This record gives sequence, structure tokens and C-alpha cells, in this order.
Amino acid sequence: MKKILAVVALAFTTLTMSAQEDSKFTIKAGVGLSSVVGSDADTKMTFSYKVGAAYDLGISENFSIIPGIEFAKKGFKSDNIDGSISMTYLQIPIFAAYKFNISDGMNLTIKAGPYASYGLFGSDIEWAGGSKTNVFDKDDGFKRFDAGAIAGVSLDFSQFMVGLEYSRGFTKLTSDYSQFNQAFGIVVGYKF
Repeated sequence: MKKILAVVALAFTTLTMSAQEDSKFTIKAGVGLSSVVGSDADTKMTFSYKVGAAYDLGISENFSIIPGIEFAKKGFKSDNIDGSISMTYLQIPIFAAYKFNISDGMNLTIKAGPYASYGLFGSDIEWAGGSKTNVFDKDDGFKRFDAGAIAGVSLDFSQFMVGLEYSRGFTKLTSDYSQFNQAFGIVVGYKF
């Protein structure tokens, strides 16, 4: 039994040391469009952005787990409201990524995984009837918690990366309607 535990501990230590050698801390920012989708959604796209950081934990030469933390602005436009609605979330994505080596120092990375986010603040909703409410109002607003899937593709070269990301919520924004967040855009990053 002690030998098995020693082998497991040695394998875990080797994996951890190997992973740390390949790991990279990345700061990133992106711009794009967001809206609300679903059977009850009648919305138009609006400007969105995100800024954050990620840690590329290399499991093998080509495979990584990349957890991150981001401030992500999402929102939408609708004929039922005056102006656009914005919602700013603290978002935690966890990507499983596979890297294809294209040339010396350049990789094509395909990644996907879940995300969870919490609404920090947002705009006021001015309804067509004239009443106003905050977007995260506990009685008449949207739920603060959102969770879903996020996927992306990027070109990684030297210390830089540029790519596309798409996220789609699976948590209803309200209990009354089947409406879900979605966002996509261009993301750039710098690796340390």
C-alpha cells in the first residue's frame, strides 16, 4: 500500500512540476456584441466588452486547463424599453484547451468549457410605460447569477494571443421568460 501511495505521490508531483513549467499567466481584453436569446426574447445586439486574467495550466504538451476571472459587460436592446440594457458580471470561465502547433512559436488553440458569473451592477430599465427599475432589482429585474458555456479559438504567438470567443447562458434571466445571455467578440491577450 505504501508503494502505491508513493507512486501516486511521485506521479502527482511530476505532473504538477511539468504543468508549472508550461503554465502562463495571461491578461486579456475583448470587445464584441451581446444580446438575449430564447423563445421569449425579442432583442437586438448591443456593444459588449470584457477584461480579465487567465492561468494556462499545461497538463500535457498540447492540452491545458485555463481557469480565469473576468469583468464582462453584457446587454441588449429592445423595442419594449428606452435605450439599451447593460449588465456587468464578475465571470469565471474554465476552458479545456487543445493546442495545434502551426509553426515554430505559433499555435492554434481551440477551447471550450463552462462559466459562472455574478451580476455586479447594471443600468436602469426604463419601460415603455415610463416606470424605471434597476436591471438586477430583486423583484422586477433579472437574476444576478448566470451560468453557461463558453468556447473560443485563438492564434497564440510569442507572448501574444488573438482570438474569438462565444458564450451562451443556460440560466434563465427571469423566472417568467425563457431568456438567456449570449455574447461574442474578439479577444486579445498578453502572456507573462
